[in-house]
Amino acid sequence: MTVVDELERKKGLIWSQEIPSRNPHFTGREKELATLRDSLMRSAVQVLSHPVQTVLGLGGVGKTEIAAEYAHRHAGEYDIVWWVRSDGEDRVRDALVRLGNRMELFDPEGERDRSIWAVIDALRTTQDTRWLLIFDNAERPDVVKQYLPGGNPRGHVIITSRFQYWRSVTGADGIPVAQFQPAETIAFLRKRVPNLAVLDEDLLSGDPAARREDDRRGKDAARLADALGNLPIAAEHAAAYLAETEGSVDSYLRLFEENAHELLSEDVDVRYLRPVATTWSVSRDALPADARELFQLCAFFSPEPIAEELFLRCKDAQLPERLRSVLTDSRHLGAAARRLRRFSLLQIDGGRGVYQMHRVVQAVTRDRLRLEEPEAVREYRAAVHILLAASNPGNPDRASNDVQYERSFQHLEPAGAIDTDNAGLRDLIVHQVRRLHLRGGHVEGLRLGERALAAWRERLGRDDLQVLALAVEVGIALRLAERSDEARELNVDTLRRLTERYGAEHELTLICANSYGADLRAQGRYQEALEHDRGLLQPHERVFLPDHPRTLNLRNNIAADLRRVGDFAGALEYDEAICRERAAQFGPSDMSTLRTESSMAHDLRGCGRYEESLKVQREVVEEHRARGGRENVDFVTAQKNFGVALRKAGYYEEARREGEAALQRFRDYLGDRHRYTVRAAIDVINDRRLVNDLRAARELGVAIVERCRDGHPRDLPIAAMTLAIVLRLMNDPEAAKTMNDEGLAGLRDQLGADHPFTLAAATNLASDLAALGKVADARALGEATLEAGRRARGEAHPDTLATAANLSLDRRADRDERAAEELRAETLAHYECTLTLDHPEAQFAKRRSRINVDIEPF
Repeated sequence: MTVVDELERKKGLIWSQEIPSRNPHFTGREKELATLRDSLMRSAVQVLSHPVQTVLGLGGVGKTEIAAEYAHRHAGEYDIVWWVRSDGEDRVRDALVRLGNRMELFDPEGERDRSIWAVIDALRTTQDTRWLLIFDNAERPDVVKQYLPGGNPRGHVIITSRFQYWRSVTGADGIPVAQFQPAETIAFLRKRVPNLAVLDEDLLSGDPAARREDDRRGKDAARLADALGNLPIAAEHAAAYLAETEGSVDSYLRLFEENAHELLSEDVDVRYLRPVATTWSVSRDALPADARELFQLCAFFSPEPIAEELFLRCKDAQLPERLRSVLTDSRHLGAAARRLRRFSLLQIDGGRGVYQMHRVVQAVTRDRLRLEEPEAVREYRAAVHILLAASNPGNPDRASNDVQYERSFQHLEPAGAIDTDNAGLRDLIVHQVRRLHLRGGHVEGLRLGERALAAWRERLGRDDLQVLALAVEVGIALRLAERSDEARELNVDTLRRLTERYGAEHELTLICANSYGADLRAQGRYQEALEHDRGLLQPHERVFLPDHPRTLNLRNNIAADLRRVGDFAGALEYDEAICRERAAQFGPSDMSTLRTESSMAHDLRGCGRYEESLKVQREVVEEHRARGGRENVDFVTAQKNFGVALRKAGYYEEARREGEAALQRFRDYLGDRHRYTVRAAIDVINDRRLVNDLRAARELGVAIVERCRDGHPRDLPIAAMTLAIVLRLMNDPEAAKTMNDEGLAGLRDQLGADHPFTLAAATNLASDLAALGKVADARALGEATLEAGRRARGEAHPDTLATAANLSLDRRADRDERAAEELRAETLAHYECTLTLDHPEAQFAKRRSRINVDIEPF
């Protein structure tokens, strides 16, 4: 058990598996390590605004080794030590997602984009956790800066980079790392190579021959150090070669000189890379053929870890013969990899089953092959494409396949996958884009998808089926990233091309058409969406079969359409059938099943069946909590809906507690301006009102109305109506009526005059009129609304009963006592048979108090 393993066991240390294993041959660099430690601790003590330290230098000088050594030396002083590969933004984001999973901040199936900010916020605000983040091989300060959780003196950040432009991020010049000092190179070589090792002191003290031998070894190490330019990576290669072959320094230097003059092309920095290239060449020539082939193949992957599985999953006969044997036999592959490790040309993490090659060695290898064997370069790159394509598990919808997709994702762009001629690799890219947007990775999915789409349209044409398949997934990702206009424009074009070229019932045409229905919903064109989606149902059942997940998704969309047009009973019928099928196919705890159950609970509330809704929603929340209770949008939405179900059932204090907790989670997870946060806030306004915290309700209501005006116009009518109730209760009926007039007009325009939401707003507006003393107007509006409500929702629906109870008050105020009492008695009888007379709304009716009708946003 290693020191870190022991620390993890004892203290619960979160330790990144990406941190390189501790180098037993680590030599020197004590000055740099001491400076790094002093700088981090001094920043923490002074609570400066930039507790970040950079380790700067050319590739191959040992920056990563210094950072890794620091992590191992000081592991016991931190609760979290996390390695962030930073040569691309996607790598940074991926590392932070994995950290969030380890910190148990959210469910692994949660939204990637949002979970990243949850991690950064947790690191920034935590007061009892000591953490160290290492951003290795960072290239762009502007990218890395946005992911730094600054302001916490208990957190440390180390950045390693080849570039010097970090002062704007750190406020300091950084710690420069150059080549070894000659004494450090000599010490390293003598520690690493048995034939150069320092002789025992006892032997040296009494034996002149031993002293002469030790002196000779020291001079040999000095000659070799000088030839290597004191470059650490070159010294490592030379030492590994000498240790493996037991050759002499003289023979190595002869080989070094023979290879040095013919290695590099003119566009490489010869001063810096020549020692690496030369030591690499000497080592490569000593390798057996299979190890050399594996070595050269690895140069065409990303510098990121390469999963051993990527090499072994492919049995493709298109692989070059020289690669086929080493890549189809795990023992053969393992032996070749271990030979490369002995020469320090490849790092192996046996526990994780990954290989890794230093980026400098990769660059030198590719450059040498371009000079000597240009055809081999094409073969290796094509082989990498074949291997990546073969890694595709074939179903991005299943979260259980994510591990396999992650193995290939980091290698796609470095391996030139976007410009590939391999159709299977293009399929993998389509699947990766879909997987990412399904997991909420909109930034990564769109970055890959939009770049690939532009390149493929140029090379393959806009009507190519793979191009259109990618366009469908990019369109979905755009909509999920709230770029709705771009999504709609792309989907309209894609759907037209698919229909004209491949037919209305091609699988991809139906998938795109389904996505277009979501565009209509996003625009608020709910009736059009319903008609569109219903028209797709029979073709889906013919092409995919009735119980196929894509058909179930379409049925789910039809239910969503029905809810939005106010047909909650119709939506419930669909959702109940979908829930049964999803539970049978995927299990009762599957996220898709839980989402559908939550929709059922919403439908039940829309039907006025509040106790049933509460029972279903409580079960959903309990199942989420049984999964670990970690944050994701589905869990927080379920909690928010649980609060609404409690409110509708009359449990106002409990509703406020759940609603406030969900709102805070949405704020932390998605930000104040996200549509989910805005809708959760609308619910909390109602919760605060019902527990008589009117001042807090008004404060939140004013803020949310302004936010809707600024960025969520379709939510503005409901927000305005919700605030209006609070204003009336705070004795400002004029302001309430003004706000309600705006809300009612907006709902009529969006949903129609007889939609349940519009009728709810009309009921509340009648209360505003009554408060202003406009009794006749209040009664007239109440009479019309009650008649429409009975047609739309039924005479026993709680919202209809609220309208009736309020109208009975207006009839009485209008001196129509008989009609008022008849309506009141009829209403109470309905309450007794539905909500019961113990429900707070029934109690309001009994006491002749007005009832306010709230709206649960979609």
